Amino acid sequence: MKEILLLDADGVVFPGGKYFSLRYSEDFGVPIEKIIPFFKNEFRECQLGTKDLKETLEKYLVDWQWKGSVDELLQYWFEDRSVPDVDIMKIVQCVQNKGAQCYLTTDQEEYRAGYLWKTLGLSNNFDGSFFSCHLGARKKDPLFWEKVLTSLGNPDPSTVTFWDDEEENVATAKAAGIDAHFFTNFEDFKQSVQAL
Repeated sequence: MKEILLLDADGVVFPGGKYFSLRYSEDFGVPIEKIIPFFKNEFRECQLGTKDLKETLEKYLVDWQWKGSVDELLQYWFEDRSVPDVDIMKIVQCVQNKGAQCYLTTDQEEYRAGYLWKTLGLSNNFDGSFFSCHLGARKKDPLFWEKVLTSLGNPDPSTVTFWDDEEENVATAKAAGIDAHFFTNFEDFKQSVQAL
C-alpha cells in the first residue's frame, strides 16, 4: 500500500452530475450564455483565493434573475453534489485502516471548501485537504503540486497516488512524478487502489 492517496472532490468523491451553470439555466430559464462568463473569468480567481465569491456574485444576481440573497444562492449551489459516494468513502476508510493517509485534493473557492470540509464533515473522513484557494494555484498548475508535496514533507512523488476525472490535472500531477490516474469508473479505481 502506498502511503498517500489524493482524491478529487467533484467527479470522484462526489458522483458526477450537471455543471451548476447548466442546472441553474434549466431550473430558472436563464440563458446559459449569461452564466458562463462568470465561470470563465471571476470564478477562477475565486478558486485561487484572490477574489471573494459572495462579493463577486453580487453583480450577477440581476442578470441571473436570482430573487434571493447571495447566501441562498450558495445554498442552492452547494446542496447539489453534497452526498459523498458511499463506495468511494469505504475505500478511503479501508486505505486508512492499512496505514495510508488520504487527502481531499480539489479546485475550490473558500466558501465551498468550508462547506465540504466543515458542514459536510469531510474533515472526519480525510487526513487533510488541499484546496486551490488555500494554495493559490489550481491542479493544472505545476505550482499546485509543488506546494502539495512540500506540505506532505517532500515524499518520493511516486509514493503519492492521485485520482481525478480531468485529464489535464492528471497530466500535470504525472509531470511532477506523482502516480496519477484518470478516474472513469469505480471498479477500475477500486482494483487499482487495492493493488497498491
